[in-house]
Amino acid sequence: MAIIWSCPVAPSTYAAAGREISVPAAICPGCRRGLTGWGGYWRWMRGEQVPEQRIWIRRGRCKRCRHTHALLPSFLFVSRLDVAQVIGTALDQAANGTGARTIAQELAVPHTTVRDWWRRVRSKAPTLLASLLVLAISLDPAPVDLTTDGSPAMLEALRCAWQRTQRRLAQRAPDQWAFWSLVSGGLALAANTSPPLPG
Repeated sequence: MAIIWSCPVAPSTYAAAGREISVPAAICPGCRRGLTGWGGYWRWMRGEQVPEQRIWIRRGRCKRCRHTHALLPSFLFVSRLDVAQVIGTALDQAANGTGARTIAQELAVPHTTVRDWWRRVRSKAPTLLASLLVLAISLDPAPVDLTTDGSPAMLEALRCAWQRTQRRLAQRAPDQWAFWSLVSGGLALAANTSPPLPG
């Protein structure tokens, strides 16, 4: 299982730190007890206009239930090679009608990857939309005005929830796509998300 933590540094800075990357204390989602360090592993990451590079992912272990958890920085989604900013940029463009091949060429990723992101968002749009609306209203009870429907509406709801978070946290709020990774537990683009917004 993965736990997403709010990473304040850029992906390139994180990658440069290697095994020396500092990760805040984490809590076991099941037991609600603190995790202890449990090594880590290397994984690949692809950033904006940057070739793939390996980054170190720390792991934590719960002494009580003995489960281990990957501690993923908020610029990543679970099981996705590309950073959240790249994925978010592609989704915004797709919502505006830009084709997958055009987006892929601009972002230097395979067009099949962009197509997969957009298909996943479209298939999960109703669930993600409902969850993001609940989150936005919990932050501020003012109505959320959506100007569209389907996947674009889900992205509008995400933007609204993020803006309401910004008003509350000011400088401590992450960027929009890291926010999405945090509130979805990194599972926004996963095959199955239950609950939709565990974070």
